[in-house]
Amino acid sequence: MNDIFKDYQEKGVAIIPNVFSEEECIELKAQAYSIEDSEIVESGYPHVPSEQAYNKKSLIFFPALANEYLNSIRIDDRMQSIVKDFIGNDVRQINNQIYFREAGDRDQFAWHRDTIFRESNIFTADVKTDYLQTIVVVDDITEENGAVEFIEGSHEWPDFRAPSNLRYFERGELKGTKYTAKKGSVMIWSVLIVHGSESNFSNADRMTYMNGFCRTRAANAYPHYMIDGKIVERIDSRLIP
Repeated sequence: MNDIFKDYQEKGVAIIPNVFSEEECIELKAQAYSIEDSEIVESGYPHVPSEQAYNKKSLIFFPALANEYLNSIRIDDRMQSIVKDFIGNDVRQINNQIYFREAGDRDQFAWHRDTIFRESNIFTADVKTDYLQTIVVVDDITEENGAVEFIEGSHEWPDFRAPSNLRYFERGELKGTKYTAKKGSVMIWSVLIVHGSESNFSNADRMTYMNGFCRTRAANAYPHYMIDGKIVERIDSRLIP
């Protein structure tokens, strides 16, 4: 784990291999496809429950509200351990999403920092060090199927201008490292690292299960994930701003 901490601190991104089994990933994927938008709404999510890109569903928001299996992965002891190791035991859940990124999916993401999603009226300046983004790698991530490209060390840059169109990747003069990973790994990254992804034109899916966490001290809203080291087993949809 020391090497993972070092990578995270120096590069702004790291991979924790072999966290979940292949069987768990297969079940996670099946459960993700079973969720209907109406179920997420009925579970109390206050916003539009999914997004489409290029005429197909691209992602769903807070699916753990509507699905017991996805919730169990979110609060699994292995996930809790990662969260505790990196940001402690008083933590809020900020996002919970499935990205489908199917074979032939033309969806893409511009170079950006995740700070563009962190509302200034909710998060303090501490969010820069107190936020942990995670994804469970549900399908193998390869260079061909839309791997996320990270500019290592860019979490130390003094600033970075937000893109005008988040769903259009334009390389410009920037070049990062495409991070590949085997299914069952957990990838973590800093809220400040610059990253993006090109379209998945391959014949292989690249689903990921995203969960973002923040120390409670750095946010005045969003549901609690862990209080004094004790897991909060259900997402309280009433606390989603």
